[in-house]
Amino acid sequence: MGKYRKKEQLFLAEGSRCVEQILENGAVEVIELLVEDGFDAANLNPPSLPVYSLSSDDFNSLSDTETPQGVIAVCRIPPEADLRYLAEQRGLLVAFDEIQDPGNLGTMIRTASWFESTGLLIGEGTVDMFHPKVVRSTAGATGTIPYLKGDLIELLVNLEESGYRVFLLDASDASVELRNVNPEKDKKTVLVVGNEASGVQSKLFGNKRTAVKIEGKSNRVESLNAAVALSIGLYHFQN
Repeated sequence: MGKYRKKEQLFLAEGSRCVEQILENGAVEVIELLVEDGFDAANLNPPSLPVYSLSSDDFNSLSDTETPQGVIAVCRIPPEADLRYLAEQRGLLVAFDEIQDPGNLGTMIRTASWFESTGLLIGEGTVDMFHPKVVRSTAGATGTIPYLKGDLIELLVNLEESGYRVFLLDASDASVELRNVNPEKDKKTVLVVGNEASGVQSKLFGNKRTAVKIEGKSNRVESLNAAVALSIGLYHFQN
């Protein structure tokens, strides 16, 4: 299915809440709505879009969920942002390093949107951000933030040359406690979150970059969920 997304430059957003939010945001172009027989699309207050009613069998064959909610939006994939554009922005960029769980990525995109991050860097090895499970987990935040896919090694170097400071979420003993980092000094910031199991790749660390950790009060668990860690990081840097 991924190859067809890439070829057609379209993605599917499923579920009433997700579709309603996408329509309200207006951040991505919605081509048409597909609804299951009996679903009232008027409740979504859609603009003048084509609405196609499908039998339950046909609709279920398109659905990516065990309990379909009766509506799917066919959307156009927004174009990637230009690196020069991102380099000129001030604020906080989020970089995803080999995030593989669709639900995690979707949650992190939604959280980044909530904290008004200025851009997303989608590193190699990260799940497709337009995968149905990712889109569903964003709960309608898909397309609200400029994004750029590529090699994080090259992207981070280019951004540093434009004045960005890079912080990497890392739970090792050598990392600086997040609470000791003053966000007011870092108006152009990249926050890197790594793979759920192995963390940020070692090749992304460097002398000019700061590894930060979130100190807990318990030793009962090894680490935080990647999405939770990013949420705490975003809260810190945006305050």
